[in-house]
Amino acid sequence: MTPEEICRETPRLLSAEDRQRYFDEGGIAVPGVVGPDWLARCRAAVERLKEESARLTQSTAVFDLEPGHSADNPRLRRISSPCDQDPVFWELLTEGPLGDLAMDLLGPDVKFYQAKLNFKSPKGGTEVRWHQDAPFFPHTNHAVLTMGVYLDDCSLEHGPLEIIPGSHKGEIFDHYDEAGEWRGEIRQADCGSFDPATARVFDGAAGAVTVHNYRTVHGSKPNVSQGPRPLLLYVLSAADALPYTAQPLKSRYEQAVVRGQAATHAHHEPGRFRLPPDWSGGYSSIFVLQQQEAAAAAM
Repeated sequence: MTPEEICRETPRLLSAEDRQRYFDEGGIAVPGVVGPDWLARCRAAVERLKEESARLTQSTAVFDLEPGHSADNPRLRRISSPCDQDPVFWELLTEGPLGDLAMDLLGPDVKFYQAKLNFKSPKGGTEVRWHQDAPFFPHTNHAVLTMGVYLDDCSLEHGPLEIIPGSHKGEIFDHYDEAGEWRGEIRQADCGSFDPATARVFDGAAGAVTVHNYRTVHGSKPNVSQGPRPLLLYVLSAADALPYTAQPLKSRYEQAVVRGQAATHAHHEPGRFRLPPDWSGGYSSIFVLQQQEAAAAAM
């Protein structure tokens, strides 16, 4: 369905104004979507996974650790495919309000692509530099979005998501550097194509959900607060949007229908863009890629 067709449907969760803002600007923040019971269950699962990560000395396919991580000072950056690690994260998507929110923006038929749980450790947790999601996992059409659930309050000090409004209607930028190496970020020379001063900053209370289109330029600043910033992320698409490349974050739920029906036809939008590296072997995280850590050499 086109945005115009979707906007003719009665929204299930969003206001008509918020839905139109998403299509106009490429991203919105919606307060109070996830209630206290869901938050409590998700936080309990996060604590169990954090305890597991504290016993590790190096990153794994599931746990991405910051440099300097130790059992006494655990610094966890990402849990890949959290839906596979604890059922509550899949239940939140399929039984909670997020599926209805996705239908308001993607149409009646919605499927799952990937999920991750990103952390920013207190006192300097890693920034995420300007990038788009489309270069990481291009699809046959642009009805692909990411939902971010704030499991705790996220103030400006925590480094909330920022988007460049309207950037989803423009260029899909090259995320390789000048030497042809994949960096997972927009080249500095191309950052002059947009004005960071125009960014929408999506801080919010626990239970708020951010949503951005996969073409939208976005990033976030370091966490300079005294507390962590857990952000639960789901990538979803319209059922007729098919990925061109291998899934880097393996999950038993990949391409599972979240709402509606499986597609019988693929919808292709015209365009030409550079493909990402071969992700068939997976990768650790955008943090490793952007920070050019040694682990990236093995990807």
